[in-house]
Amino acid sequence: MDKRWKALQRAAAEHDRAADALLGGDDAVEVLRAVFASGLSQHAALRLIHDRAPDRPELVRALLPELFDSALGEGPFANRARWVLAGLRPDMRDPQLEKLAAREIANPDPERWEELRALAVLLEQIGRFDLLERLKDAVRDSPEEALHWIAEDFPEFS
Repeated sequence: MDKRWKALQRAAAEHDRAADALLGGDDAVEVLRAVFASGLSQHAALRLIHDRAPDRPELVRALLPELFDSALGEGPFANRARWVLAGLRPDMRDPQLEKLAAREIANPDPERWEELRALAVLLEQIGRFDLLERLKDAVRDSPEEALHWIAEDFPEFS
């Protein structure tokens, strides 16, 4: 077998052991929350949470604000955060998510149009069309053209 493949397998096994040790501790949520707050290694934290989300929905629920903020972006890690949130049962996700989304909808800052568009993608992905309509209503009459595009990009549920 190729040496590179064996090295990858050893690294994957070490990664799994380290992840188990981190998540087995009583402070796993605090450690991951600190990682998100620091702005460093968030990609590694998102990868870990994504990998373990199906077996650890309570971890996802505890880190929902951090995952929500991560989902309001572009690229593979924002997509990963959206998929993690979409995989959480609605009863575990929606009460917190509604408050977080309402905060964003209440302040449709034109400087944050990319984040607002990512919010629309998230809301569509999780099937929260009621919140998506509220977002579209908030941006539809904005003098900022980029915000209009958010309402126009999601016409299927108008």
